[in-house]
Amino acid sequence: MRKSRDAVKPTASDAVYETLRHKIMNNQLPGGSQLLEEEVATQLNVSRTPVRAALSKLEAEGLVQAVRRHGYRITPITVQDIHEIYQILSPLETVAAELLAEKNPNEQEVQALQECVDRMDEALQRNDLQAWADADELFHTRLVDLCGNQRLARAAKLMFAQSHRVRLFALRLRDKPVSSVKHHGTLVDAIRQKRPALAREIHGAHRDSWTQTLGHLLTSLNIHQL
Repeated sequence: MRKSRDAVKPTASDAVYETLRHKIMNNQLPGGSQLLEEEVATQLNVSRTPVRAALSKLEAEGLVQAVRRHGYRITPITVQDIHEIYQILSPLETVAAELLAEKNPNEQEVQALQECVDRMDEALQRNDLQAWADADELFHTRLVDLCGNQRLARAAKLMFAQSHRVRLFALRLRDKPVSSVKHHGTLVDAIRQKRPALAREIHGAHRDSWTQTLGHLLTSLNIHQL
């Protein structure tokens, strides 16, 4: 009897990939820092083969760059990169929101999104910024996953991988994201009411506000790359 796909154990390269990706995404490995296959293999107690496979996968996601004779380096994110990321990501999420608002019925999708908003609100009441960030990330993942367009979801998730580092960095420097929770809740209400034009307007306003806030924050701190 064949094992189900869910029962398949992760490979060594999967484990290395998840470990390195977590560190990169949470800024434990800052942009510009170097990664050597041999050092990573020693630290994680594996051979160089799964390390090489993991780094190749991270390179395809744009999180690391191969440097000839010097292994890999964590891809820095510049202010221009941030601008370009959100130029792509914002329209993708807007279309996802419109598609969800056009779905009939869409009660299950609305419930899944509302659950994330509730988690975000509860996390802020506990002053747990990490829990808020986790719920916010889940919200945006569900937004694109549930819209019904798989190509859109794949493209958006590639941008998520690059924007997540920026969001976590800014989270601890900006004001408490109460307004963000409000915007997310209002967006869910528009989807619930099946009003795609309103969903587009709300999401566009939220993204514009966030981009401006992020720009002012980086400028005030004289930060040119992460």
